[in-house]
Amino acid sequence: MVVNNYSKRTNFSVGIDAEDIKRFKKIKKGSRFLSNNFTLRELNYCFSYKDFVSRLAGTFAAKEAVFKALGRGKIPLFAIEIVRDIDGKPQVWIKNNSEKSISISISHTATVAVAIAIKK
Repeated sequence: MVVNNYSKRTNFSVGIDAEDIKRFKKIKKGSRFLSNNFTLRELNYCFSYKDFVSRLAGTFAAKEAVFKALGRGKIPLFAIEIVRDIDGKPQVWIKNNSEKSISISISHTATVAVAIAIKK
């Protein structure tokens, strides 16, 4: 007899976002967009790279993906922070607390940054 466990449900939600990197090339350091949407820690990370534009786009895509996985409007975008661990792996922080229930992955090409967030 074969028993299927399809009746066991796993509760999770997924958010995904893609950003055109070209859009971030126009943004200047110290702009209102940056100060309204990124934490100082995120900006320090992004601007520590020569190719900071793709880092900004990837970090913004990650924040949007988390926002979508949580359910739009449940938490403001500026309360979501993408922090890299010692190995460079992105982690989600919400209101200055590590959020272990959300996994995030970020990638980019020369033109597009994409991120996916999975909330367990």
